[in-house]
Amino acid sequence: MISKQNVRSSVDSNLITISVMNNKNSLDHAHREVELIYIIKGRLQVKINNEIFLLKNSDFVVVNSNNLHSLYSDEENLFVVLHINQYQLSSLLSQKTPVFSCNSSQNERNSDEELRTNLEVLLSVYINQNNTTEVEFFEKAFNLLLTLSRYYLKKQEQVEIENLLAEKGPDERTNEILDYLQTNYREPLTLNEVASLHFLSVPYLSKFFKKQTGKTFSQYLNEIRLAHAVNELLNTDKPITRIALDNGFPNLSAFNRVFNEKHHTKPAEYRKKMSTLTKRKDDQTEKIKIEKNEAISELSHYLNRTTMNENLVASETFPTAETNIIKMGKMKAFTKYWNKIINIGYAKELLNSDMQEQITLLQSEICFKYARFWGLFGDDMHIEDRSGETINYNFSNTNKLLDFLIKNKLKPFIELGPKPKIISKSTDEVLIIQTSSEKSLEDWKNLIRAFLLHCIERYSIEEVETWYFEIWNQYTDPIPDESNQDKQKEYDPSQFQEYFRIFDVLKRSIKEIVPSAKVGGCGLTLRDQLQDLFLKQWKLEEVHPDFLSIYLYPIEIALGNNRVIKKNTQSANPDFIKDQLNQVRKSLRKAGFEDLELNVTEWNISVSNRDYLNDSCYKSAYMIRNIIENLNQNKISMLGYWLSSDIFSDYRDSKSILHGGAGLVTKSGIKKPSYHAFALLKQLGDILVEKGDGYIVTKKSGDRYQVLCYNYKHFDYSFYLHPEASLGINKQYEIFENYDVLNLSLELQGISNGKYRVKELRLNRSHGSVLDEWLKFGAVNDMKQDEVDYLKQICIPYMKVEHTEVANHSIQLKGNLEPQEVRLFECNLLYGQI
Repeated sequence: MISKQNVRSSVDSNLITISVMNNKNSLDHAHREVELIYIIKGRLQVKINNEIFLLKNSDFVVVNSNNLHSLYSDEENLFVVLHINQYQLSSLLSQKTPVFSCNSSQNERNSDEELRTNLEVLLSVYINQNNTTEVEFFEKAFNLLLTLSRYYLKKQEQVEIENLLAEKGPDERTNEILDYLQTNYREPLTLNEVASLHFLSVPYLSKFFKKQTGKTFSQYLNEIRLAHAVNELLNTDKPITRIALDNGFPNLSAFNRVFNEKHHTKPAEYRKKMSTLTKRKDDQTEKIKIEKNEAISELSHYLNRTTMNENLVASETFPTAETNIIKMGKMKAFTKYWNKIINIGYAKELLNSDMQEQITLLQSEICFKYARFWGLFGDDMHIEDRSGETINYNFSNTNKLLDFLIKNKLKPFIELGPKPKIISKSTDEVLIIQTSSEKSLEDWKNLIRAFLLHCIERYSIEEVETWYFEIWNQYTDPIPDESNQDKQKEYDPSQFQEYFRIFDVLKRSIKEIVPSAKVGGCGLTLRDQLQDLFLKQWKLEEVHPDFLSIYLYPIEIALGNNRVIKKNTQSANPDFIKDQLNQVRKSLRKAGFEDLELNVTEWNISVSNRDYLNDSCYKSAYMIRNIIENLNQNKISMLGYWLSSDIFSDYRDSKSILHGGAGLVTKSGIKKPSYHAFALLKQLGDILVEKGDGYIVTKKSGDRYQVLCYNYKHFDYSFYLHPEASLGINKQYEIFENYDVLNLSLELQGISNGKYRVKELRLNRSHGSVLDEWLKFGAVNDMKQDEVDYLKQICIPYMKVEHTEVANHSIQLKGNLEPQEVRLFECNLLYGQI
């Protein structure tokens, strides 16, 4: 419910404490800190010294030091409270007791917008605390204090006059007495003591005090003590007896009596009811943490929306971009490694007519070379007949599967072994696991031998020699034990021996029948020393892989920093893919496998098949960025996208046309931004002209040039406050580092003069995004077939064609790319100058 950050201005004092609150009510209380309340959404009633203010969105009010105040709301709301240290503020402003007149709900001032801006800038720094320093926080905090003091701080003389008038009498002695009570309320004050200090008789002071304040001396003093005690009761875990004594009450009974008279309940019952900072059971504590994070995240979304709206307004007048000069100098060919392999899933599903229709579509427009699948020998393929004394094999279903692939010019990339079908909602939440019956190693040998002989007879040895066989490793990377008690077990080389033994037997079996086939493994997901150890041990074995296969999902087990609880295991490193590939290639060199073929057989933003990011434009920008940045790096042979279709992850909870599946195509056949990313990549030439930050320039034969550019935005830290795949469909674009438009300007120099045909394709939220189009539909679950067909037609990139004359051997390409937008320019020479 509440989250705080303190910024220290000295060793033992805090300048500002920020609290993010929702649905928070409080009794009358007081404190020395000056309090600034700012409403993000909803309404909040604030009572200050018996005056009530109703605050709504973007309203703010200042509660001055020691002022009695309370908060109340009966509706959903979100607001921020800043407590400013009164001692530090007095020193900075050179006033004994600074008083502010600041209430936007009653009288709007020209300066109010400046205060809001400074406040939201400070809150943005608070939200992005992992990327900022205390120095930056101080800078924004002092800007806020400067605005407060410049426009809202009352002059000392004005405060003194108002105090005299407020106390219903011109007698300066009244102010002296009240100030004395505010300062010394913690002490065991008596009417006799105060009368003596001010040279008054007790009867006179009693009558005088009642006339000036409307309250008896003891009533007024108890009200001050109670207000400060309530503040500690709400915001500390101090024992109630200690709170009573620290705030001037002679004993707990006196405190209970005064509290009950005012609030009609006992302090202990009130604290238990509020349950803010008392010690709780583990599940209650976790609930508080979740509520804190939700409040912070909601604030972050508000700030992000504000930033995004400002960018949209500013997008009409972009600053002039610096032009990147691309010269047609020495060029080199490159291999397109991203379209060699596509994961199509569990073998049995390839017999589904809808799946086959979608794979046919993929091949007609993108043209992958290999189709990776597993479960070929699963129970549902009905291959083994164990009814007799010997095992007989029936390859009817495998024939249907392989015939279909080969007909569509897809070569099999077969994942052998008992790899299950898993549909994951998140890293640690599985919706379904589909496994196969266990087999002995001898059973595997016999089955693979029979299968290969059958395939050679059906498809020819020349065809089968081009296939890939991957042997899956069931070993998974353990989460390190912080106590190091299992360190020896974790790094024990013998843990890999069972896999090496299986690999040895199966590879020998395959090579005996198809010597030229590629056999490798193992879907490596290990890290650092464990990865080095695994490869080192494999090098010591007699049988080595023909290729190393790895999985690349940007997942990190490490917790967040010590200031924010990280709820999401997705890596905060935008260069995770590149860094991991560098590390794997480094490990291969250390192990003596320097020239081993490296295949990324699975990669995606996460393992989740219930994350709407999979359906968004973020996905296409993420793919394009990582594919381009790793081009010609680390000698990657294949990059296997996970996966082809949402049909793979269709389950009882996926009744909508979108369910956050990782496929390129929805289960109903609508192309996603990720699909269009592959379609745009296909248009690139085979000659690399240049690649830079946010773009790549390629060339085809003749004078044909392709420029693919992107405006990728990584997550901000608020994203990691949410459990993986927990964000609602409407919040997929509120979690990024910024919303800046990319003003692109590229000039291709050294091209032939003549008339060019320039084709432009744009993939963004307005063009090609099934998620955004479905949101326009109201994200309804009961889509009719004609409505699905309509989405199929409109979920395509924007396209336009222009003709331009080139006379000075250069052409300039410009564009303003939205966040997560991908854009392709194709410049083809129609005819040269005569």
